[in-house]
Amino acid sequence: MNRIVIVKKLTRLEELIREHLTMNAATFDLESREQSITPYEQEHATYEAALAEIRRQLPSDIQTAEVTREELPNFLFRETDFIIVCGPDGLFANLAKYVQDQLVLTVNPDQSSIAGVLMLFSPQEVGSQIALVQGNKHRTECLPFVKACVDDDRIVWGINDVFVGRKDHVSARYEIEFGGKKELQSSSGIIVSTGVGATGWIRSIATMLDGLNGGRRPHLLSTLPQPTAKELVFVVREPFPSPNTGTSIITGRITPGRPLIVRSHMPKGGYLFSDGGVEKAISWNAGATVAITVGERFITRIIR
Repeated sequence: MNRIVIVKKLTRLEELIREHLTMNAATFDLESREQSITPYEQEHATYEAALAEIRRQLPSDIQTAEVTREELPNFLFRETDFIIVCGPDGLFANLAKYVQDQLVLTVNPDQSSIAGVLMLFSPQEVGSQIALVQGNKHRTECLPFVKACVDDDRIVWGINDVFVGRKDHVSARYEIEFGGKKELQSSSGIIVSTGVGATGWIRSIATMLDGLNGGRRPHLLSTLPQPTAKELVFVVREPFPSPNTGTSIITGRITPGRPLIVRSHMPKGGYLFSDGGVEKAISWNAGATVAITVGERFITRIIR
């Protein structure tokens, strides 16, 4: 542990001020829409207090650095960095793509308002966890990525999920192959989730299925992979049956050696992206094939 890096995010208050340039302008804009800036100020104060508590517990003899979510693409992490990420679950997903084997400590800054399924520790526990790491008495777990390989050697990694389809609302056309079966499909895309992502996008689909059947019977998404599982689950979103397209392959479990293969039948408009990063989507048009598997890459998280 030669350096401690705190990964943080801008609060909604900071984003408002950035948008309106001054606090007074931000306040005026909200009040003109019959909203108050007070909840933003309270949220900001709570987050800043959490960061201050973390800083208070850092060893004075170890170099420290801080980086915001927006700065991650240009920040150079070192192999011996100890990383503390403080914020909602999404911030952990943002960080994951930029680290390799470094230890990551996840901190929930406000357990009263952030579910923090992935953020395991409170700000007050940071010092004790650093001491455990220094004494080599800490515990860790490895969380695998999903890997999407296009046949032109482009690779998309995701710690939560990968989406294959289109960025607009037009139906995606493709051939899907899984478990020895294949068919042409028309749908609004395919979501492939890791165990980490099982608390996010794919969980919302499982919740929708629960609501549709009134919770009366289990379905294929009633159980989802654990964060450490070398297993992915995929769902075809809104598949449309027609004389040329089928709906027999709707969901399944991807394991090592059992990939999901998807071939684009779209002259243009096909894309794939990971972890909600639509702005970083790569094109996936007619003739391109993507193979989605459990990745050989992991992020190492400290656990209790």
